[in-house]
Amino acid sequence: MASSLRTRLRIAATVLGARGFWDALAGRFLWQPPPGAPPGGGILEAPPLGGGGGGWLRGALHVHTCTYSDGAGTIEEVMGAAKAAGVDFVLLTDHNTMRPKADGLEERYAGQTPFLIVGDEITVKGGAFLLALDLPGDFQFAPNQPPQVAIDAILAVGGLPLVSLPDDMKHPWDAWDATGCAGLEALNLSTVAREHINPLSLTWLLLLWRLKGELTVLQALCTRPDASLASWDRLLAQGKKQIGLGALDAHALLKIGKKKHPIPSYENSFRAVTTHVLAETRTPKAIHTAIRAGHCFFAYDCLGEIALDFHATPPPGGGQGAILMGDGAPVGAMLTATGPETALLRLYRAGGGIVAAGKGSLSYRTDRPGAYRIEAYRVGIQRGPLFLGARPWAFTNPIYVK
Repeated sequence: MASSLRTRLRIAATVLGARGFWDALAGRFLWQPPPGAPPGGGILEAPPLGGGGGGWLRGALHVHTCTYSDGAGTIEEVMGAAKAAGVDFVLLTDHNTMRPKADGLEERYAGQTPFLIVGDEITVKGGAFLLALDLPGDFQFAPNQPPQVAIDAILAVGGLPLVSLPDDMKHPWDAWDATGCAGLEALNLSTVAREHINPLSLTWLLLLWRLKGELTVLQALCTRPDASLASWDRLLAQGKKQIGLGALDAHALLKIGKKKHPIPSYENSFRAVTTHVLAETRTPKAIHTAIRAGHCFFAYDCLGEIALDFHATPPPGGGQGAILMGDGAPVGAMLTATGPETALLRLYRAGGGIVAAGKGSLSYRTDRPGAYRIEAYRVGIQRGPLFLGARPWAFTNPIYVK
């Protein structure tokens, strides 16, 4: 599909402005005033789950194959790479097809690690995309129709529609007035990588590639997805529950001129970004249930393993147990986040930062309604309010205070 003039101008501005390079440079330094949050909280263990090996599971989301669309690898190669990368499940989203599910692939990998979940990436009019999850295997939808038509078709069969690549410079989502979307890819590795296509970034990244290899290059790409997070926060500020996911758009295929190169590999992509889901069991149904509830966070796992808890405790007399990310809480609830000691935690409401705390622990008593979410940053050296070597690390789904 030929790009519109608007898209070509957007790409030119991103390349000439070297946005990815300056974002990467600026992101290494954070000026964070001393926290004003009350002490307290502590670590909340994940709630007891039923049998079936549930708990926090890491998934590689938004993956393409050559078997069913335009990826470089077969199903077997993708699942082998996922096993080598250590993820628990793969969410396959080949273009405009649910044939992998109809062909029985979910059953083939059931009970294995990793297991497979089949979704769909639907092309809509204008060249944008929708992720369609939790669909029946016989679902069929003709591509290139208006976004609202596609959303309604997904909802009609009980599916879960989410915006794919929402602020990508090549495939941006412009149909923000459409209704029925359950959320968006608040972090997409492919979108982040495209922002580094400029002379400054490429010079730096090619040097890293030669000296330290592909995974080091992916680590260097770990910048805050400002535009997608801003889109997410705009929707949240409207009072909507909106699920945020971390995705890949993994093809293991990069086209440069007329040549195609197998980069980044599936394995390294799966090591770079995953969505951590709190699921009852290791099954597609449990993953879909947890994603619908927003019981998940997403992370740049290539920066290091991270366990991140975010929960709310009702005010005295609230008569409710601990409230998980994705759930609702009353005004006056105490929000508590805990992560690694190397993490700086920042609390956001409606896109604005409220408070932050180092050493991987933060608590805050809510005083007004809103969608509250946590961003975790890995930091190197702290000198008063200045954090050096800061890297965006993980992002939670919100707790909705009403």
